[in-house]
Amino acid sequence: MDFFDKEEHATGSLVANLSNHPNSLTELLGFNILLVMVNIVNVISCSILAIVVGWKLGLVVVFGALPPVIASGYIRIRLEFRLEEATKTRFSSSAAMASEAVSAIRTVASLALEEYTIQKYQDRLKNVARTSVKALVWTMFWYSFTQSINFLAMALGFW
Repeated sequence: MDFFDKEEHATGSLVANLSNHPNSLTELLGFNILLVMVNIVNVISCSILAIVVGWKLGLVVVFGALPPVIASGYIRIRLEFRLEEATKTRFSSSAAMASEAVSAIRTVASLALEEYTIQKYQDRLKNVARTSVKALVWTMFWYSFTQSINFLAMALGFW
């Protein structure tokens, strides 16, 4: 019983997780794994081609620009996953509350708690929005920094 008394293990949270995990697994095993393989082949073949065509510029770009570009891509993916995970945990409490209110709609209606339930749900959503803005600004700062690394690599190649 203690497991379901915790807010992160409420019925709404568990249902939200059960609906998200199969979709994530399908995305991983479907088209995304193909994109990863295509990108690996593209990086290797473009690096070889760059060194063969112009070996000086190819070596500079492959060994000087490619590692930061790959690292920035990895950081970008990590930022996206972290933002998605944080958003999911922030919205789980409001989803759990809404799910419990809907499942007990007769009790809510008989006790005339509709306005209280709506106000409580709105308060939770306002709290989520307030905390999400701070995290989103910080994440977007690092995301833009990783995007700028791509432009710096292009500038190195043109220089």
